[in-house]
Amino acid sequence: MIRTLSFLVLFFIIINCNAQFKLSGKVTDQGYKTLPSVTVKLSGPQNRINYTQTDSLGNYHFNNLQAGKYTLTYSILNYKAENKLLSLTADTIINIELQGSLNNLADVQIHARKVLIEKKIDRTVFNVENSIAAIGTDALELLSKVPGVRVLNDQVSLVGKGGVNVMINDKLVPLSADELSNYLKSISSDNIAKIEVITNPPAKYDAQGNNGLINIVLKKVVAEGFKGSLNTSFTQASHPTAAAGGNLSYRKNKLTLSSNFNIRKGSLVLFEQSDVFYPNQTWNIVNKDRNFRTVPSGQIGMDYQVSPKTILGLSYKGGLTNFHSEENIKTTVYNKTGNLDSVLNSDAHAKIRSHYHSANIYLKQTLDTSGKQLTVNGDWFKYGDDKDRFFNNTSYFQNGMVIPNSFAEYLSTSKQNIDLYTLKADVDLPYKTFKLSFGTKLSFIHNQSDLAFYNVHNTVYELDPAQSNLFNYQENTQALFVNYNKSLKRWDFQAGLRGEYTQMNGVSVNEQNRSEYFRLFPTLYLSYRANGKSTFALNYGRRINRPAYRKLNPFRWYSNQYAYTEGNPFLQPSYNDNIEISHILNNIFTTTLSFNHTTNGFNDVNFIDVNNNIQAAKPVNFITGYHYQFSNAVTLTVLKWWESINQADVYYTVSHSGITQTQSNLNGFGAYFSTLNQFVFNPSKTILGEASFWYQFPSVDGLNLNKNQYNLDLGIKTLLHNKKMQLALTATDVLKTNRYRFNSLVNNIRQEYNNYYDSQQLRITFRYNFGNEKIKQQDRKPGNEEERKRNN
Repeated sequence: MIRTLSFLVLFFIIINCNAQFKLSGKVTDQGYKTLPSVTVKLSGPQNRINYTQTDSLGNYHFNNLQAGKYTLTYSILNYKAENKLLSLTADTIINIELQGSLNNLADVQIHARKVLIEKKIDRTVFNVENSIAAIGTDALELLSKVPGVRVLNDQVSLVGKGGVNVMINDKLVPLSADELSNYLKSISSDNIAKIEVITNPPAKYDAQGNNGLINIVLKKVVAEGFKGSLNTSFTQASHPTAAAGGNLSYRKNKLTLSSNFNIRKGSLVLFEQSDVFYPNQTWNIVNKDRNFRTVPSGQIGMDYQVSPKTILGLSYKGGLTNFHSEENIKTTVYNKTGNLDSVLNSDAHAKIRSHYHSANIYLKQTLDTSGKQLTVNGDWFKYGDDKDRFFNNTSYFQNGMVIPNSFAEYLSTSKQNIDLYTLKADVDLPYKTFKLSFGTKLSFIHNQSDLAFYNVHNTVYELDPAQSNLFNYQENTQALFVNYNKSLKRWDFQAGLRGEYTQMNGVSVNEQNRSEYFRLFPTLYLSYRANGKSTFALNYGRRINRPAYRKLNPFRWYSNQYAYTEGNPFLQPSYNDNIEISHILNNIFTTTLSFNHTTNGFNDVNFIDVNNNIQAAKPVNFITGYHYQFSNAVTLTVLKWWESINQADVYYTVSHSGITQTQSNLNGFGAYFSTLNQFVFNPSKTILGEASFWYQFPSVDGLNLNKNQYNLDLGIKTLLHNKKMQLALTATDVLKTNRYRFNSLVNNIRQEYNNYYDSQQLRITFRYNFGNEKIKQQDRKPGNEEERKRNN
């Protein structure tokens, strides 16, 4: 009997020691009002520490606790911290009242200021809210202010590396270059929190994009109550453009609502000039194009805290673009002796009406108090456009007389619809000595294009079946990734592997291209903190660049009877291997040495037939490239009132061609310098200024030789009415030197280009902020924080 009783006692002691208990309670003030966002610290056996915060009803929870002695600490601004000792042997509820601090404040207004540029192990962060360049502009123009990023002819690229993919809140925007520029112009800079330049993305991001990613992070609501702003701007380039908009947000307890609306209307004048040197003739082509745009856009979003561990979010964005252009293309033909031979004149006008819709639903589920969580995102993106381009051609003799029967009229039309569906699930598992994350993503893209070409005779439109086409393109991708992160003393280590399986199917009237492939994309990061001043880092990643669906469409789009562009249904993806070594000194000076190798690279080639003078632009896979780059960036507080961010890049590019029509290889050096300076002109910090300048030296881009160009921007801003009112004046391309000039050689025929895109502009902007501008002590920190990075 004694042995049996001893065994039972020992058994129940062991069971009790290994039991899992719950600890919960409610926190109130002395007036029994619940206190949200109270930090609760739980210190237990083996020096284990867990943290949580009270929800909007003042409740807190700890789960899966072992029996033992614990210390509870409750803390929040404006209240005295409280400590409680307990011996946990069963599920326990502890309610507590906190006493107000003797010197508590009704509310606290915080003016914390982040640095303008932050350098992290895998990205560079441009904090938009700290830049005067963010006042009264749009996302596309703002990108041109980010060090290392260039925007030429509305195309986004990285210095020395070429085109880059763009994400909004970690969601890849699946648009072609022209469509992307319109989309970015519909986003007001007032709604942007920061811009992240990720030159070598980790495995959790989509492998798409050889040169990395740019992520535009939009603002989130942080203060309770109503808050909003109104803004308007007037821009004068060759012609005026006006814009207006506003945003409104509301947050209370578990619910957060946000919305914004913007509209922009105006016009720009584009100038493009090219010279084509045929053996017996020289063609000088001048294109003057005034385009008009009206762009309204809006957004609405909601976050709701379903439970202390569960957040549900919904959002919708939409916009329209009404575009029309008035275009004149004059082609002057000179003979071998340099005398005028003939003139070809083409007048054109185009109309484009496009729209986009984007919807997101996400669920964030906290798994425990240590930070483990599951995030699920579902996204739908729809884009559509309807284009009409009417043009005529008339040829003239050198004496100005019309060449008989040379007049002709044409109409080309295009209707396009894109649907993109994605489903993404991520799991983050932070442990005491390492962090593990993994996830999956499914994406489904369907693009439908209806293109037609008409010959016009006496106002009668005759369809040309040979130049009309229906094109359907589908692309589905399934991806898995795993990422491992560990820190050990001065070392930080991260390794990841991403696998993507893609199926493509493109069908036109006469052609079909179907393919599928599976690829692995490894990434590796290593960082060493040598001392308090120096940090060394090394990273490697492999990327893929899938061609835009429009580049796969074999339809021909004519500018005139001698020049057209067409797609290539057999175009294949290209691949990049990227390596970077960097050193950061005092978080001020950053030096980076990078190398990337491109295989199966593709680009547009303007094929010229010397026999009939036909110019046919077509994308083909033909490039094998090597790129070496040495970059230096330094952030200086020159004086108390002067902050300067400077970057200098030197790079060497080697390009080999796999087609006989172009040069077999081209190589050469290039260099780039930029400086961004911000000034504070008075002690109250209400008069601010900015000056930015960049210079691009001659360089090699694929098989093109780019000439030098440079740009100077100036701006000044004043804050009025307790800093709720902002008035800014900005001048861009002050010297009118931002011209894109390059030349190439195809079929031994030299081509020279000189383009200018109306970038010299003067803008005045007014903005008024209203509502709750203060960060209150009862803000619920974890409830409505920015959603975790989605992996596009």
